[in-house]
Amino acid sequence: MQNITKSRMVVFIIISTFILGWFSNFIYLKYIFGIGEKDIPIRQNSSDFKFINPLLFVDNSEEYFPEYKDLKNNINDYINKNIKEGKAEKVSLYFRDLNSSHWAGVNEKELYTPSSMLKVAVLLTYLKISEKNPDILLKKVKYVHKDSYNEHYKTNKINDGEYTILELLQYMIIESDNTSMSLLVSLNSSEIVKLYSDLKLPSILEGDSDFLSAEDYSYIFRTLYNATYVRKSLSEQALQLLTYTKFNKGIVAGIQASTTVAHKFGEHTITFNGVVTERQLHDCGIVYYPKKPYLICIMTKGKDFENLEKIISGISSIVFDFNKNSN
Repeated sequence: MQNITKSRMVVFIIISTFILGWFSNFIYLKYIFGIGEKDIPIRQNSSDFKFINPLLFVDNSEEYFPEYKDLKNNINDYINKNIKEGKAEKVSLYFRDLNSSHWAGVNEKELYTPSSMLKVAVLLTYLKISEKNPDILLKKVKYVHKDSYNEHYKTNKINDGEYTILELLQYMIIESDNTSMSLLVSLNSSEIVKLYSDLKLPSILEGDSDFLSAEDYSYIFRTLYNATYVRKSLSEQALQLLTYTKFNKGIVAGIQASTTVAHKFGEHTITFNGVVTERQLHDCGIVYYPKKPYLICIMTKGKDFENLEKIISGISSIVFDFNKNSN
């Protein structure tokens, strides 16, 4: 009888330990990292590390946040109205509260051509390289400006000559200069490809120009905001640089002028026999509303850039007002 009692006690201790361990892990993930049952931790899985596997961000596998029901309905109505009026063909939104990690999306998995928005990935790649090789940002390279085909939003040109990598990164982001981007990509293309793999982004080598969604692109800004891919000081510098982006016809046009926004836009035009068959315009970034910062990514397809600008700013205004008025 005594042996049976001891056996039951051992079984009880084992089961209790298991339950306590599971519960402790649940509490740790949910309340320390904000990870719930339906959330998927996205880790770097880099061969650079043997004993650690850094957490980049948490991916909410399902959209299950009822507080955004009205917001989604308003945005759906707005998008459908503009599509019905012929002002756009496709419109997508990804919104994420950066305090709670709760999010809402409308056509957030629709694929687009990101174009100039990929410049943020180039910036992030060079910051990553600089952690091991700080001198790379001071390296000088020869710059010869080349006009971009079908570029609608013109950049302020800099003189041809030698510039540091850091200067070209700044020019690439602030002015959205394509020559700077092409030059920087050619110097470290393999590292840029590695970044896409690290951040679980679709490959840029598969050939289809429409390959990135609003939800996919959010990974880049979420990684910067969390400072989980490069160290805190570099993430801070990157986002500060993105506040100087010279494009004020999208997200920025839909919010209060005093609100800081770190963002990047992208444009893409397809022509056939000299006739425009498709235009794409996107704007994504972080709106630093006081104590309630949020990430917003809006991607659009249509025929007219002016219409797409107004749609982006209109959605930005709807989201901004919702965020301002929510508890």
